[in-house]
Amino acid sequence: MPTMRNHSRFSAHFKRMVKATLTVSMLALTSISAHAITLEQLQTKLSSEPLVRGDFSQQREMAMFDQPLISSGQFLLSAKKGLWWHQTAPMPVSLILTQDKLSQQFDNQPAQVLAASDNPMVFYFSHVFLSLFKGDTSQLTEQFDLSLKTLKDSKTHEQWQLVLTPKTAPLNKVFSKISIEGGQFINKLELDEIRGDTTLITFSQQTTTPTTLTSEEKRVFQF
Repeated sequence: MPTMRNHSRFSAHFKRMVKATLTVSMLALTSISAHAITLEQLQTKLSSEPLVRGDFSQQREMAMFDQPLISSGQFLLSAKKGLWWHQTAPMPVSLILTQDKLSQQFDNQPAQVLAASDNPMVFYFSHVFLSLFKGDTSQLTEQFDLSLKTLKDSKTHEQWQLVLTPKTAPLNKVFSKISIEGGQFINKLELDEIRGDTTLITFSQQTTTPTTLTSEEKRVFQF
């Protein structure tokens, strides 16, 4: 049977453990708070590189289909030129979006080119998504309520999540919310639609080199 002295020692030791645990927890919370990223910092982080290349995988869940629609390919985001979305599976599709033009080509068919004046609504949505990829929070605040939080604090890159809730039509008639997660780059983009459909795009192998467009990439944006 433990003596009163042993009981007192155990009680004191237990109190020290509790105090130490609380101290560590408070320090951890303080560290996270001190390193919490702001919208301005996020925009600076995502727009600091002139070119970003990488791979993508897209999974779209639709109520009318039993199985998800899955596609994959590569992307190129140029601060000056725009976005090249090059799907390679399950079939080749090339989508190029610039400030005032949109080109879409299926397999070896002739490309379909639209100007902003041809279909203003298509370009409205296209420019919203271009702002998403660029992390242009100053533009996004016009259409969305933004909620940004730090998910993980590391020595390399903060992991963050940005949730966008549409404020006005037509976006709030289509999407319930859009979630973006990343670190140095955007790693995941999830689109939740009002009707229940969802699209999840994951990005990998992102790189900022080479820092200039190749000959083929220059040709892609010439249309």
